[in-house]
Amino acid sequence: MTRKKNTNAPAAYVVGRGRPPRSSQFKPGQSGNPGGRRKGSVNLKTVMTAVLESEIELTENGRKRKVPLLEAIILRQAQDALRGQLRATDSLLDRYERHAGHEAERSDELPEEDLVLLERVLGPSRRQSVSNAGPGSKETVSTEEGQDHD
Repeated sequence: MTRKKNTNAPAAYVVGRGRPPRSSQFKPGQSGNPGGRRKGSVNLKTVMTAVLESEIELTENGRKRKVPLLEAIILRQAQDALRGQLRATDSLLDRYERHAGHEAERSDELPEEDLVLLERVLGPSRRQSVSNAGPGSKETVSTEEGQDHD
């Protein structure tokens, strides 16, 4: 039996992987997901950005000026911190450290009193001396057996 070729389809189009038959392809203007997201709908990030970037009018020293809402919120938080509200102060300073790129300097050294307490707690049979080197040092903790120190 000989199969007849479809003479309706042009010879240049080959059906295969990624090339469905023309009859099953989407028609112009037809969506592949008709129940999907509607045009013009926005997500939470877009709404938040639009609201925080909108301008409001502030009065400072008798002068009116327009500032973004985000700036006004930060100004209000700074005013609350100046009035003595500790939560506002902590929150404002924390934000400043995170976003301004300034980290609080930490002291990696142990005070002398703490070193003495460590020696007492660890006991005379197995004393561990803790050096004042930083946390990345290989010699932060060393063990010495058989020495008595009181």
